[in-house]
Amino acid sequence: MNALTRSVGRALEGWQAFVLRHAVAVLAVALLATIAGAYHVVNHIRFNTDTADMLAESLPWRATYLAYERQFPQYSDTIAVVIDGRTPDEAQDAAARLVTRLRAEPRMFPDVYAPQLSQFMQRSAFLYLDLPELEDLADELARMQPFLARLVEDPSLRGLAGVLAEAVDALTDGDTVNVGDAFARIAAAMTSVLGGAPVPLSWQEMMSGRGADSDDRRVVISVTPTLDYSRLLPGETAINRLRGIADELALTPAHGVSVRLTGGAAMAYEELQSVSRGAERAGALAFVMVAVILVVGLRSAALVATTLVALVTGLTLTATFASIAIGELNLISVAFAVLYIGLGVDYAIHYVLRYQELLSGLDRDQALAQTSTHTGRSLALCTLTTAVGFYAFIPTDYTGVAELGLISGTGMIISLAVTLTVVPAMLRLLPVRQLTRTVTATGSRLDWPLRYPAAICVIAAIVAIAAAVTLPALRFDHNPIHLQDPTTESVRTYEDLVAHSTRSPLSIVGVAPDGIIAAAMAHELAALPEVDSVMTVADFVPSRQDAKLAVIDDIALSMGLDLQPVTALAPPTDAGRVESLRALQASLRDYRDGAPASPAAGADALARAVTAILRHLETVPPDDRAHWLFTLEQTLLAGLPGRIEALRAALQARAFDADQLPAAIRSRWVSAQGGYRVEVFPRDNLDVNAALEHFVGAVRAVMGEQATDTPVINVEASRAVVAAFVEAFAGAAVVIALILYLVLRSIVDTALVLTPLLLAGLLTGAATVLLDLPFNFANVIALPLLLGIGVDNGIHILHRFRSAPPADGLLLRTGTARAVVFSALTTIASFGNLALSTHRGTASMGVLLSLGIGFTLLATLVLLPSLLQLLSDRRRSPA
Repeated sequence: MNALTRSVGRALEGWQAFVLRHAVAVLAVALLATIAGAYHVVNHIRFNTDTADMLAESLPWRATYLAYERQFPQYSDTIAVVIDGRTPDEAQDAAARLVTRLRAEPRMFPDVYAPQLSQFMQRSAFLYLDLPELEDLADELARMQPFLARLVEDPSLRGLAGVLAEAVDALTDGDTVNVGDAFARIAAAMTSVLGGAPVPLSWQEMMSGRGADSDDRRVVISVTPTLDYSRLLPGETAINRLRGIADELALTPAHGVSVRLTGGAAMAYEELQSVSRGAERAGALAFVMVAVILVVGLRSAALVATTLVALVTGLTLTATFASIAIGELNLISVAFAVLYIGLGVDYAIHYVLRYQELLSGLDRDQALAQTSTHTGRSLALCTLTTAVGFYAFIPTDYTGVAELGLISGTGMIISLAVTLTVVPAMLRLLPVRQLTRTVTATGSRLDWPLRYPAAICVIAAIVAIAAAVTLPALRFDHNPIHLQDPTTESVRTYEDLVAHSTRSPLSIVGVAPDGIIAAAMAHELAALPEVDSVMTVADFVPSRQDAKLAVIDDIALSMGLDLQPVTALAPPTDAGRVESLRALQASLRDYRDGAPASPAAGADALARAVTAILRHLETVPPDDRAHWLFTLEQTLLAGLPGRIEALRAALQARAFDADQLPAAIRSRWVSAQGGYRVEVFPRDNLDVNAALEHFVGAVRAVMGEQATDTPVINVEASRAVVAAFVEAFAGAAVVIALILYLVLRSIVDTALVLTPLLLAGLLTGAATVLLDLPFNFANVIALPLLLGIGVDNGIHILHRFRSAPPADGLLLRTGTARAVVFSALTTIASFGNLALSTHRGTASMGVLLSLGIGFTLLATLVLLPSLLQLLSDRRRSPA
């Protein structure tokens, strides 16, 4: 025993004597500290869900992003409201109603950005079309002019039926007007009403003459909410209000419209919900499972109660430290509670089981004194090595895990203090049943590591080599979206936008000092094969405006004054609506009886639909007829007023340049500091890591270090995390090895403790490859932690073997081995519950740590005893 060990032993003896003399006072102080700490935690702890904040601001790419954020704060903490309708008309009208309501609540929603719905963009809509596209639209509008003129005057079912009847009569007279497509669309809408699932007629499609795609039927608006950081969920109030407004406006799937929320604020809200629910559920379940394991393993109500009290006390004091030292928990450090339940209870288990074992031959005070001095020394060493495993992340750039390391490392020190204070004080007062025999942990079945040590060491070496072969296949998942709950609305909507939108939300941005450099940069970027498109403020200024304005003037001339507001005719009666349908049916019948050589496409479909509607009306009860006719009219004409207004606005177009853009648009592309924003959109789906890296590399080759935003952050953050992981793992390994050597004063004993951990680490790495469980921003902490956690088992086994070997030589039948087993089971139970979290990052941490602890237990109980036995046999054998 070296001087350090003797000094620790004497200190423990003195402390033990103090605790036993003042047991009641010690427990009273512990109770008051626990209550005060719990009160402080409840009232002061905060949460931060920004994944970017989990890495140091001093990193160059972080500094670039923060500088960009200061110039363009409009893009931070926003909600992307994705509105999908069955038709473009429905989506645009729904978006306009929602925007109006949101802007009526400026305190809750300070900024609502919907440029496509602004007066400026609607007035300039035709200027943004390509010239050939605008000319085709002019032809379509000329064709539609008679329809629109009549419908502006009478926007009812009567007016539509009359327009259609006039068109059919014109066909009967031999006109060659192209109305087949319009007939087919109207017939389809009528048929949908007959089928009980009305699909509105799209007047935008009618006017443009082309079908709509998913982007046409979708409107995305950006909303900046007021975030209340005094609440656990800062965005909860704003998000619930936004959803409430959508419900009040009947913007629901039942009415043909879906309103989904994504973007930074919405994803942070739902991720924090997922993490919080998962942590609460995992923590509660871990506590229950640990309690069950304790009851089975300790077989004493007094020992179980003592262990659980120590667990609650230490957990509360650790949470108090976190709220005082850091103030807020991030998405990683929030897991400290489950980690503590799995780790902190180990100390109490080792203490009480050793105490229970010693009671067989000693009185209570003697057993407590010997437990504190003997087990206390190994617990102190375990605390030091485990804390080093956690603290190894503190100096790294991975701030998120560094905070978890600080909290959990300090938690281990708190756990040791509680174990050497609260536990002996309670055991001094509680009666514990004495054991009449040593309770075996493993029985004779686990004696085989001592009978076949050489064979086991050879097998372990082979397994280690095989596991090492798989390590080159280890990979890191760059995408933090893969950490989140895939069932949440924000994640599903985000992934939908990435996979199906024309422009992916995963864009890279840069800031140029002036417009000329921005234009040159955009030109160079657009030529890259990885780039789909590039946008700058210059893209909001249409080209060839004079030529387009000439076409727009022609459209306005052809439409005449027919689109100007007039006094509408009186709404028709239900009888008038039916009569107009009968007149249309008669016109269609006359057209069909004329048997044209080339009948207009869609005419037959329209005739069948009108006939079916009139037959159906004969079966509708009189009391329901008005509602049915209203539904038919709304299905056919609800989208018309909005399109007429948009057409009126578009015909008022006038030329403009970049300086004449509205402030709401220009400020998002030119900052107050004079920076010009350049946004680059990817050609490929960046959900694939390889595509993400290629896109980032290609863009940065042009933009340089000023390239930033999500793709750059994801790639650079993963590199920073891997570097932090390597730094922490190497640092922890060196420091732990040094501590072991200083305490054990033996290179051989140091190697004996670390060798099983090396095997467990290799097996854990191989398991991630075989199970396709990549490392990510959450679970990368596993291996350094396993180094700190797993060394504890080796210390306990080695310490028992060196200082108090069993008389029968069967190390695996001692209370120490039993404590190792039950400690590992409680740890696995605790970490295993993390795997049940819906948050995929937390769940992957639980899986990886459970695997690692399991492999560590296996290596400690099989390989370490075999190594000890092999060395012991060699020392006893002749030279």
